[in-house]
Amino acid sequence: VDELYEWMKLQPRFPAYTKDHSYLFLHACLWVMDDAKRALQKYCQIRASSVDIFENRDMEDKAIQSVFDITHMASMPIKTREGYKVIYYRLADTDPAKVHFGNAVKAFCMFNDVQISEDGIVEGYVVVFDMKGLRLGHLTKIQLGPLRTFMAYIQEAHPVRLKKIYVIHTASFVNQIMSIVKPLIKSELLNLLHFTPRGPADVLPLSLLPEDYGGPLNTLDKYHKDQRRHIETEYRDWLVDTVHLKEKPKEKK
Repeated sequence: VDELYEWMKLQPRFPAYTKDHSYLFLHACLWVMDDAKRALQKYCQIRASSVDIFENRDMEDKAIQSVFDITHMASMPIKTREGYKVIYYRLADTDPAKVHFGNAVKAFCMFNDVQISEDGIVEGYVVVFDMKGLRLGHLTKIQLGPLRTFMAYIQEAHPVRLKKIYVIHTASFVNQIMSIVKPLIKSELLNLLHFTPRGPADVLPLSLLPEDYGGPLNTLDKYHKDQRRHIETEYRDWLVDTVHLKEKPKEKK
């Protein structure tokens, strides 16, 4: 950790990262130093080049509020027996007209940054994407620019250990979605994907299911609203300040 931190401080275009960042990236990269350095460099570069996703990150912005209005994004309060955190994502409002893909990617990244800050070092994450309510009209909302940014960031720069990605209630047109996304997916991520036409009970223990999926936990809507309120009250300024976690521009000679 100290070795990586000292290397980080010597990089002229890096922002003022802390030792926590070095720990986070080393852990995410399974303690492989060169991989952690590459991930940090990508993290800096993507956040600097993709200003539409990583700048103006204000939770009170109407565009961001709109995304939180039409989605459920929520982390569960208990972990799997392996110590993995479980996060659910789904549409709360299925009207395609209300979706702006770029804003959705931006809000998703904001939510995930807060989760990493809240959780610290976690053994791994299990992600559940619920496709219920997804229509062909949503496909027309996909923007290739934000999609490329999102896929590059998740695969090359996101400082977490992804363990599994479950896509539940798969739509009949899932192959059309994959034809758009698959060229951007590396084999490592592809191996984590698991599709099922059924609900989360098909892939997760009952103890990890919210009430609306037949489990003992609170509803996904309640977790989403509670966590949204927490982000709005405790993380608004923090998210705005994360704009500085990017590569500095080259000095002009």
